[in-house]
Amino acid sequence: MVKEENKPFAELLGKILKRRRIEMDMTQAEFAWITKMSEEGYGRIERGESIPTSLTLSRIHNNTGISIDRIFQEIDRIKKTNKPKE
Repeated sequence: MVKEENKPFAELLGKILKRRRIEMDMTQAEFAWITKMSEEGYGRIERGESIPTSLTLSRIHNNTGISIDRIFQEIDRIKKTNKPKE
């Protein structure tokens, strides 16, 4: 379960990973297998119900080539774009 204050981050991360997985033309089961995760665990990440550990992020990068740096840059860009103006 994700703490309330971490939900926006978890949801953004999940959406980005889902989009990248679809771009790779992979099912959740295939993506989970290649990254050495359970399908249920990976599904929770995509739905924003769980935040992956650093080990999981490393496996995602090493086994799919997805740049974790670029994912975090994209999250920062989206957060800045959606930030309410004062």
